[in-house]
Amino acid sequence: MSLFVEALPKELVNLFSEYIDRIVKTSKTFSDGVKLLNEFRVGEARDKLAEASRLEAEADEIRKKLIALLEASRIDPGFKEDFFHMIKRMDDIADWFKEAARDLLIIPYLETPQPIREGLEKMIKLTVKASEVIAEAVKHALQGDYEGAEKLIKEVEVLEEEVDQINMENRGKLLELSDQIKPYTLAILLHDFNQDLEEAADACEYAGDYLRALLIAWKPM
Repeated sequence: MSLFVEALPKELVNLFSEYIDRIVKTSKTFSDGVKLLNEFRVGEARDKLAEASRLEAEADEIRKKLIALLEASRIDPGFKEDFFHMIKRMDDIADWFKEAARDLLIIPYLETPQPIREGLEKMIKLTVKASEVIAEAVKHALQGDYEGAEKLIKEVEVLEEEVDQINMENRGKLLELSDQIKPYTLAILLHDFNQDLEEAADACEYAGDYLRALLIAWKPM
């Protein structure tokens, strides 16, 4: 039997699963927007990026319902507090994808030097993958597959390390190619976008760390 199923009302478990799915949909929709940009389908890309922001808003509404259900539930106060923080860790992932989508709506992305775009797209691919993997880790935990969850948490850690390395490379490219970036404010926007992606990957790792701690503290013996 799953720790979550044992400790939480069924309605709350189902809503949490829906919440996780909405976060992943946010990250995938953001990624689809970038792909459309690279195909020069700018109008469709902007629609996708705007949709990613809307999906994050929907996820936030689900989060509020989750918190209300959690507060009303009669469960161990310590577990309730820890589960609240787990929800917050997942919320951070969606928040950073929303910020990345918003930044990309104002960045003239196709005017960005190709080496920088390539680096950013590597980060996007890895960060979206990290969001998918941490979502799978949570689902494994919900089903009581704690070994499977731990394996996926470790995969998220590897992905975050790769993102961290590419983040440093991208910052170097921004300096190296600064004379090709016009106007100069574009370099600031690109740096912020790069940082959004780094923060999203970090948020996935933090969620994994917290899920691991939650399972260690509360897993049935």
